[in-house]
Amino acid sequence: MNRLKSEVATITDQQWTVLISLLTLVNMVVLGGLVWLLAIQSSGGFPIVLAQAPATRTPYPTFTPTPTGSPPATPLGTTVPTWTPSVTLTPTPTEIPSATPIPTKTPIRATRVPIPTDTPTPAFDYVGTVRQLTPCENAGKHHIFAYVRDQAGSGIPGIKMRVSWRGGNGGEAILTTGTKIEDPGLTDFAMFKGSYYIEVLDGLSEVIGPISPDIPRNEMCAETDNGVANSLYHYSFEVIFTKVR
Repeated sequence: MNRLKSEVATITDQQWTVLISLLTLVNMVVLGGLVWLLAIQSSGGFPIVLAQAPATRTPYPTFTPTPTGSPPATPLGTTVPTWTPSVTLTPTPTEIPSATPIPTKTPIRATRVPIPTDTPTPAFDYVGTVRQLTPCENAGKHHIFAYVRDQAGSGIPGIKMRVSWRGGNGGEAILTTGTKIEDPGLTDFAMFKGSYYIEVLDGLSEVIGPISPDIPRNEMCAETDNGVANSLYHYSFEVIFTKVR
């Protein structure tokens, strides 16, 4: 019985439709035959019936199944598969390239060109500097070592200078460069007590001074172990005059 139920359950709707149509057609044929027999028996007209043209056989109707949206019946005992949704891939959005900004023009800033100024004319033909000699450079001397040089640093011979001093009787001395073999622009003067000034006579010159050996301090030269390389009345100075015009 259970097997019959299972087989009945496996019959689809379409199959049921065809089966019912066939049963209906058979019933119609059977009923038509019965009606025909009853008509002959009641009227006694069998010969007439034989003389009539045979009845046209009614063709079987053609059954066109109407599709339905319902899914076919699931047989008993059959596991209904789980519906798995299909994955719809979402296309990766295409990045819209951003518009490249148009570079702004950098304004050209006018550069102010400085107007060249005239080089000021020096106030002197000769400008001078002075430097005290170290103990080892001096080694006990008490002199002014005077140089006259051009703008390239070369010694200029034959230039006259004047040394004047104050204190005591005072006085002055005239010196000329080129008297020393060490440098053509060199000359020197020995100092004693007092303050001294020196200037170039061949042109307008700065006056360098006061220069004095009256320094009551002893300075030793470590190279020669001379304890009085610089001492009272024994200090020397280097004076350099440069011709600037």
